[in-house]
Amino acid sequence: MSFRPALAASLALAVPALAEAPLSSQIPGLDIVALDRLPAAPTKPGDVAFCEHLAITPGTAAGRAAQALGWTVTAEIPFGDLTAVSFVGSFVQGTSGTCLRQDGNVGFFRGDRLTALIYATDAEQLPIGFVAPFADTGLRLWSGDFLPMPLADIRPQGTDGIAVVPLAASEPVCNGAAEVPLIYGLPIDIARERLAGAGWQPQPHVGDRSGSMGLDAEIAARGVPEVDDCSGTGFGFCGYAYAGPAGSLGVTTMGEFGEDGSFPVVADYGVDCR
Repeated sequence: MSFRPALAASLALAVPALAEAPLSSQIPGLDIVALDRLPAAPTKPGDVAFCEHLAITPGTAAGRAAQALGWTVTAEIPFGDLTAVSFVGSFVQGTSGTCLRQDGNVGFFRGDRLTALIYATDAEQLPIGFVAPFADTGLRLWSGDFLPMPLADIRPQGTDGIAVVPLAASEPVCNGAAEVPLIYGLPIDIARERLAGAGWQPQPHVGDRSGSMGLDAEIAARGVPEVDDCSGTGFGFCGYAYAGPAGSLGVTTMGEFGEDGSFPVVADYGVDCR
């Protein structure tokens, strides 16, 4: 059960301390409301046993409060004076160790008491999966898809307020020594141009591809020589290497060339700081 506006309106009113605090969302399909009571989770948790690697054991009063109501906690992160807890109601097992996270929400707690909640107005179209730290004081909200993608950023607003805002144009990394532009979902040929503009230079693959008939050879032949290797099954992941002033950057794409000739798209990246 993800919260719908009608259900949310029927729940208990906001905690007085946050009743006047600004809560806003600039993202269609994601809403945030002030609440002081969390309903119980759905009674059918799905493939939890196969997806337990995506859950955490709560270490905060907030996380334990959500877990006690049957929710599976996926993250708990300090957010100013509050604790942000992402939790889901059920899982669906996928291929290659992936899982669909369903009925996801993000609660903001003071101690073990709920104060506000982010929910999807259409959870099937916009599943919420988990939150992660972003920049110095914010959070990044990720989808609950088999291959998660970032949905929005969450920032403090005033003293006690919370704002759900569009994804930042770049992510500071290595203690601010470098930035990675927003490249999720972009074809790798376009993503590498944005990376170059931020100081990340491609590192061509070292080795002989003459005997390769795989996707990596085709990508390299089409002008992206930094592709390393590609998996032959599952989501068709491919890895790419870049170097910048703060360290090295690894990018992962998924899928193959599109019918229109478009390149595989970026699914993830990671930075190794010097």
